[in-house]
Amino acid sequence: MPHELNILVESSRKEVLSQVSDVLSTLPKLAFSLTYGPQLQHNTHTGKKCPDIIVLDEGTEGGDIISRLHQLKEQFAQTSIFVISPDISPKNIVRLMKAGASEFICNPVKADNLIDAIEEFRIRRVNAGKVAEGKICTFISSKGGLGSSVVAVNSAVAVARQLGQSVALCDMSLESGDLSVMLDTMPELTIVELCRNFHRLDVSLFRGAITRHKAGIDFLAAPHNPSDIKEIKVEHVQEILVLARKLYDYTFLDCPAMHLNDSTLASLTLSDRIFLISDLSVPAIRNASRLCAHLEKLGIAQSCIEVVINRYIKRSTLSIEEVEKSIKRPVFWAFPNDFVEIVSSINRGMPLVQKNASAMFSRNILDFVKKMQKPDVYRDYRGIKGVFGKAI
Repeated sequence: MPHELNILVESSRKEVLSQVSDVLSTLPKLAFSLTYGPQLQHNTHTGKKCPDIIVLDEGTEGGDIISRLHQLKEQFAQTSIFVISPDISPKNIVRLMKAGASEFICNPVKADNLIDAIEEFRIRRVNAGKVAEGKICTFISSKGGLGSSVVAVNSAVAVARQLGQSVALCDMSLESGDLSVMLDTMPELTIVELCRNFHRLDVSLFRGAITRHKAGIDFLAAPHNPSDIKEIKVEHVQEILVLARKLYDYTFLDCPAMHLNDSTLASLTLSDRIFLISDLSVPAIRNASRLCAHLEKLGIAQSCIEVVINRYIKRSTLSIEEVEKSIKRPVFWAFPNDFVEIVSSINRGMPLVQKNASAMFSRNILDFVKKMQKPDVYRDYRGIKGVFGKAI
């Protein structure tokens, strides 16, 4: 989500500070500071930005935990306080909650428990209207084999690595998803597990089903077995995406080409941006025009739809201007035909922007995600340069 959390960790035990620091350092969009020693003797954070969360260790020397909670709540009335304690008895938990604790974390600190508590806090802030939700961007092609999956994967990685945003990538090509191959990973759990346990869908369940990829994105895989698709209902997809929107700056969806099943329609309806991938062939352009018209009939705003040309060749029989005349809308972007590099990256299971950042396609996609984030700033540039590097 767009808002960066500010977290203060207070403990006089170095092992606790180390445990918490190790967990927090893995989370995106988060700034934290560690405060060591008996804190009751001075006024913490005077003159600094008010923390969103204070993680308070009950084992901190220098005073009573209840007194410290009262002091912190008086000083930081809007701050949530997570208390770390080895005493998991109901009596102690109730005692801490009554004194002002928002969350209870058992010591020794388990990463999943602390992360879940932080992500639940993020969601509460979104639900309360204190911060904006993230964006959902869907990639769909006007016919098969046009490379929309390649664009989706590389865009996700570029946004995460170059723009520093939190990103989830979801493979919504449920019958034949290829993103696992492109990312060289075979997750044990997929979207099916979320649907099977839909009655208890929460942050913890969602995090259990996603795979943290070394490229810096969270990945939700399509079913391994096509027969499992029958367990995925439209209401499941809707709630999963609503939750993802609250957890990430960007959620990228890779949908099947021209296959408008219920899950795809749910994805498109919830999307803030739809990137319709085509090439310069007549059948692809015709299908792109038909799909735009169909989405409009479904009530999807045309302003949400952006037509993107992949494998652009300057000497093609169709020009960009002719395409725009045919589809009656501007072309948002054009990706160069970097076929050899892209096939090599697919076969190695590594996104090209990660494998070779200097490749023609990689450089182009970095510009694409900048325009995706700030379309008004880059309005006159669509990935094509003419003589002397001038945008055309």
